[in-house]
Amino acid sequence: MRVAVVDCLATGRVGRRLSSVDVIGSGPRLVVGILKSLDVEAELFECSDIIEGRVGLEGFDALMVSGMSSDLTSMAATLRRWRGRGPAVAGGPACTDYEELLRYGFTAVVWGEAELSLLKLVEGLGSGDLSKVPNVIYREGGRVVSRVRPGYAVEPLLWSFQPDVESVRRYRYHWASRVYVEVVRGCSNFFRTTLPLPLLKGGRCSSCGICRSGDLEARLSCPLGIPPGCGYCVVPALYGPARSRPVARVVEEVEELVKLGVRRVVLSAPDFLDYGRDWLVRPKPLTDPREPPPNLGAIDELLSSLHSIRGISRGDAYVMIENVKPNLVTEEVAKLLGRYLRGTTVNIGLESGDPGHHVALGRPSRVEEVLRAVHLLREAGLRPYVYAIYGLPGESWRTVRSTIRVLRRAYKLGAERVILYKFRPLKASAFEGYPEPRSRDPRSLALRRFVEALERRSKRQLLGKVLRVAVVDSYGKSGGTYVGYTLPHGPVVVVKSCEDVVGRIMEVRVVRVGAREVYGVPASS
Repeated sequence: MRVAVVDCLATGRVGRRLSSVDVIGSGPRLVVGILKSLDVEAELFECSDIIEGRVGLEGFDALMVSGMSSDLTSMAATLRRWRGRGPAVAGGPACTDYEELLRYGFTAVVWGEAELSLLKLVEGLGSGDLSKVPNVIYREGGRVVSRVRPGYAVEPLLWSFQPDVESVRRYRYHWASRVYVEVVRGCSNFFRTTLPLPLLKGGRCSSCGICRSGDLEARLSCPLGIPPGCGYCVVPALYGPARSRPVARVVEEVEELVKLGVRRVVLSAPDFLDYGRDWLVRPKPLTDPREPPPNLGAIDELLSSLHSIRGISRGDAYVMIENVKPNLVTEEVAKLLGRYLRGTTVNIGLESGDPGHHVALGRPSRVEEVLRAVHLLREAGLRPYVYAIYGLPGESWRTVRSTIRVLRRAYKLGAERVILYKFRPLKASAFEGYPEPRSRDPRSLALRRFVEALERRSKRQLLGKVLRVAVVDSYGKSGGTYVGYTLPHGPVVVVKSCEDVVGRIMEVRVVRVGAREVYGVPASS
């Protein structure tokens, strides 16, 4: 069997990335790695290459497409290019939209973790019988059949497969992109939101206390059926509690990626500070987002091992982390991260700056802990990005004003950027059934305009500064203009140069800032 694996992650409605353009996720490479370990011939493709016709799918026996809920249109466009040559399977976070995916014509949808399904799925696709495949959803006789069961992947199965490293070459700009390497699967936040829920017909948490103070095993399920974690998130529901990947497996993958020319590695985790915490509570699941504190020994071992890799120790390649729970950031934690990750970015979730609303969302932190984390991480030499969401359930003028005040404080404490997202009621999340915010809602507009002004102010501070840029392609049609990514991370940079600089890493002086990118010239000119 030959399988085409298509990465539609973050391609939205247009089949190509308009934001997070320099990101290469870990999921599709893992699927290819699992398939190859099963002696299945598999190739990875970018969604845009398929939809825009640069690559054909002739000669393949099956199609597998990965995406998020926001990528359904691109996934459907990929399926049309397949033209019914054989079975087509959808997966990734978009699995929660299985009804739409099956309606588009996908043969089956894999729910959650690929490790639980792929072995039997390959057999089922070959025989045409999916009845014995765990964690899949498909149509049979005009009805939807679900073989999804509670549970999550555990060792030895969980980490027995390695993502396919060679597949990173299938991404055009792999050498300059942020390549994500999984270090933690799932999330430790099994708190539940206390806001009224459409899922409960307007009912809410009964304050039984199980998810906040009960036995770690008992926290996995809620007596009322409220999905775990922040109300807007599906990570713990789809991928289970936090489980840490062994150091040796991470180092092996990163070492091979660096040998292939990858310069930016992101240690992917819903919360990097969950790394090794699960080892402290074994055999119980890590379902408490606050206790025990971070496993400093495990984090130190991981980061020191990665920094012993030649390309990283010489400064040719960078290691970064993604997200941290602010409540787990202490002075000791910040200093440890600063020792290895100075000058790199770190994401901190605020979402709402109103103290009561922040906690009611199901957040594991308190507002003051967010501000403390920003301060400590900035002092340690990292570059904090703070995230907020507009249009959330429970939003009011009070919560919006509080969020603006807190974001202003975070900026003064050293937050380099504030990133604002629109609330989306994801299926399988606790907030499923809530409406999306209206585009002209005055509260949301006030928050958006404040953040836009803050972003302009932040970008203006880059004027005259010199950035290290990996130039990946030409830009526009006029000639002499190129586009690149800031190293280790920062804005997309448009470079004006009289010579062809594609493929180079160069110093660029910023001369103008735009809404989404900055403009510069070679620093030597």
